[in-house]
Amino acid sequence: MGEYYRDADHLYEIYGYFLGRILQDPKIGTKMGKAGIIIKFIYTDPEAEVTIDLKNPPDREGWHGTYYLGPCEVQEDVWSKQSADHSHRFWHGLENPIASVARGKVKQGGKVTAMLKLLPVVKPAFQMFPVALEEMGYTDLILKKK
Repeated sequence: MGEYYRDADHLYEIYGYFLGRILQDPKIGTKMGKAGIIIKFIYTDPEAEVTIDLKNPPDREGWHGTYYLGPCEVQEDVWSKQSADHSHRFWHGLENPIASVARGKVKQGGKVTAMLKLLPVVKPAFQMFPVALEEMGYTDLILKKK
């Protein structure tokens, strides 16, 4: 098991809350909603999958995309595989995604350039992730920059 998540349900609890915040955000969500892609994140330690649909109309009013926790039937345009711990550090702004791919910490496939275009869009979410953790009572999972 990884350092930050007890199990897949714990990861889904946190990412579900966080993605809900992002996909409803007037700035970040609106820009993400224009990406026109479906991204699948495959995590290890614990084994989990999160799919974000930014191509089809959202299933909730006021949202700019739809997310699925766990395996789903939605066909992704791009996928990214990494440890859950690496993703946790990424959402704190502590991992460089390009360097992570180059070092083999992250594997990707499909329309990778489309996903890379989202990096500047999601950068403001790096401030939202620790806030979401605090709101959920997981202050012990908030990472400090060294």
